[in-house]
Amino acid sequence: MVMGAVESKSVQAKAGHWSHFPVSITCTISWIFQGEVEVVKGDWFTQPDAQRQRMSRLIVSGPQTQPCTTWDTKGTRGLMVMFYPDAWQEITGVTVESLKNQVRDASTVLPPWLLERCERLFSMTTDEARLNDLYASVAEVWMRRSSNGFSLSAHAVAAKRLGHWTQALALRALTSGAGRSLRQSERRIKQWTGWSMRKLNGLVRGEATLFAVLQAMSEDKLDWAQIALDLGFSDQSHLVRETKRLTGFSPEALRHGLLYEESFWAYRAWSQLLNQP
Repeated sequence: MVMGAVESKSVQAKAGHWSHFPVSITCTISWIFQGEVEVVKGDWFTQPDAQRQRMSRLIVSGPQTQPCTTWDTKGTRGLMVMFYPDAWQEITGVTVESLKNQVRDASTVLPPWLLERCERLFSMTTDEARLNDLYASVAEVWMRRSSNGFSLSAHAVAAKRLGHWTQALALRALTSGAGRSLRQSERRIKQWTGWSMRKLNGLVRGEATLFAVLQAMSEDKLDWAQIALDLGFSDQSHLVRETKRLTGFSPEALRHGLLYEESFWAYRAWSQLLNQP
């Protein structure tokens, strides 16, 4: 159900810092407990004069087809909980398509029952208590509404990585409904997620690229040409283009950011999945 939760982060830079996020299929609920967050509009990234939009304390963001960046003021603390699109639609009743490339105040998106449960997290003092409370509320609704044959625990296992979830999704699409053809399965996937299987597979390869880079970095064997070959890219230039499309950065800039820049904290959180079974 839930892709993952990112821990409260505290921005300690002198005036704040940028936060970079890749293309994403997930729907996300974000809480800002302290400080302010502004979303950069358009393709401005980290330009000092970038146009920015201040966010509310409780935010819903839909799937993003382009990388995005935020500006976080010093001392900002927050929490993000990410839902895979099929789970999001089952739980909230809000279509993924209606949120694509949007960042909105949660009060304009969430059903009343979920909005009330999200708002009460502001009165809690620890992230563990917040997540436990939210999980219990969502699990109750999931049990009543889930029509896809997945238990909550089974979906959580499938969601460890994007690749795992996509494989489970494809299998479920093949075995659901009256029609079992490839075209009918792909229609179901698009209906459940708002994404075509081709685009999902592209994001899976993007995740695999990140993990391959991290693995090579840990072994001190960073060879972009070999990574491109191993992941099925036509050549190193193809790898660079796809990485920039998914993240906004070249593979080398992404590697440098992971090692040295606080603004890449979301990628480091994502990379923690590398060591999970």
